[in-house]
Amino acid sequence: MRLSKLQKYILTKCYLSKDKIRLKVDFYDFYPKKDLEKNYKSIQDTVHKSLESLTKKDLVISFGRKTSYKWFIEKVKLTTNGRNLAKEMISKRQRKLPIK
Repeated sequence: MRLSKLQKYILTKCYLSKDKIRLKVDFYDFYPKKDLEKNYKSIQDTVHKSLESLTKKDLVISFGRKTSYKWFIEKVKLTTNGRNLAKEMISKRQRKLPIK
């Protein structure tokens, strides 16, 4: 399964946090502050689309409200599939040094 860098960031941040449920606003830290000030709306849309994609792949559970036109995501929580995938990504990232 292919995931973007933002989606990987979302999964690892949810996995490493003490709270089980994370707010959508917490994921804006992926972008630098300078870019966040200039392009807040586009960054907000990008994070929202990534969360929707992760929800469709059944890696996170989204909490929020739904209107007849759009789904407004406010909080997310990892599913067991998402937790396993995040654990696998983190273990691949932290490689052990070879002992001779």
